[in-house]
Amino acid sequence: MALDISRMKERLSTLKNQGKSNKRFWRPQDGESVIRIVPTSDGDPFKDYWFHYNLGENPGFLSPKKNFGDDCPLDSFVNQLWREGTEESKKMAKTLSARQRFFAPVVVRGEEGQGVRVWGFGKQVYETLLNLVLNPEYGDITDPEAGIDLAIVYGKPAGASF
Repeated sequence: MALDISRMKERLSTLKNQGKSNKRFWRPQDGESVIRIVPTSDGDPFKDYWFHYNLGENPGFLSPKKNFGDDCPLDSFVNQLWREGTEESKKMAKTLSARQRFFAPVVVRGEEGQGVRVWGFGKQVYETLLNLVLNPEYGDITDPEAGIDLAIVYGKPAGASF
């Protein structure tokens, strides 16, 4: 397989733009957004990864143990905290434990000029999307011609914490 020069240029550009908003990722704004989940070559538009969060200024990083089966000092520390069994150590272990996030390629209606972007979401949204995908009334929601656009309503409901 030959080196993909355009991809290398894109990676360099991404490195130079660290700290600036990454337009490859999409996050819903308050209100309603309409998206289309894009098909992938492997037939599964949903990917999942485990991340560690809550470590100072770091926005999070992939868990080597949960994602690749490699040793991870933080996972070892979390296990040690669980074994200690005190309320404080359990609380810290929960905070530092890896969390599963799900991702799907999407096109945002009205913003098609920005191309395909990656939408990251949690387990509840993933379950909802899987139920749609498995519902025979909808068919292949990712089909470019006959697929279904999804309306995403995002925001804090009245009286809820979020």
